[in-house]
Amino acid sequence: MTPPDAWTTLRLVEMVAAVAVIQGTLELLATRRALADDGTWRWATLARELRWLAPLLAYRPFLALLVARLALAALLLAGVRPGVAPALWITSLLVNIRFRGSSNGGSDMMQMVVLTALVVAHAAGPLGDWLGIPSGVLVSAALLYVAAQAMMSYFIAGVVKIINAPWRSGAALASFVATPHFGTPAALRRLLSGRTALLAASWSVMLFECLFPVAFLDPRLALVMVTIAGLFHLGNVAAFGLNRFLLAWAATWPAVVYASSLMP
Repeated sequence: MTPPDAWTTLRLVEMVAAVAVIQGTLELLATRRALADDGTWRWATLARELRWLAPLLAYRPFLALLVARLALAALLLAGVRPGVAPALWITSLLVNIRFRGSSNGGSDMMQMVVLTALVVAHAAGPLGDWLGIPSGVLVSAALLYVAAQAMMSYFIAGVVKIINAPWRSGAALASFVATPHFGTPAALRRLLSGRTALLAASWSVMLFECLFPVAFLDPRLALVMVTIAGLFHLGNVAAFGLNRFLLAWAATWPAVVYASSLMP
């Protein structure tokens, strides 16, 4: 297969990352009542620690920040680059601070990883001139950083699971499926009520995650692994409602395929 071009790959990462940010921002705007002064995520809870950020993170300024973030993501999706990635990085960081780390765990952290890489890639021209490095090298480095972070996220998660007895026995997955908070469909709960199906599902997840590094051996293997990753995240959407994880990690997959093409 033809190796992907770094700039084409960067554009794919940009577009998926932009859609991921739009999705997350719209969800926060849809639940804005919880951010109000009488809501669950009211500013008063953080005011004592972060009083100096009130002009940005109190209820009404925070809504304006979310609208600005939405507009920036739309610009990135449209292909506008100058200044957009740094502004998106800053607004996303402020959103994470507002939730004392993140509002949606790992998906928000992976978004920050991708946005950091985009900041470097978009500044590749002037940064490369200053460092005496070709801009293409910096773009490739940014993409490799994203690919490495994606690989480690899957691999470490798999290792942690496989050394954990409840995961090997299927008990961990069973507890997730049974947790009312996730709202797992009844049909899926019935399917995983049998020990054989539960073990098969648990071990499929663990083996996929532990074997993800093989994606870097060949672009064809990379395509196989990111396809499996897509099915894995779609399964998580259906089973646990983890919809924001799908796009957050999908933004890394073009970089994974690109990294695999650099192998001998």
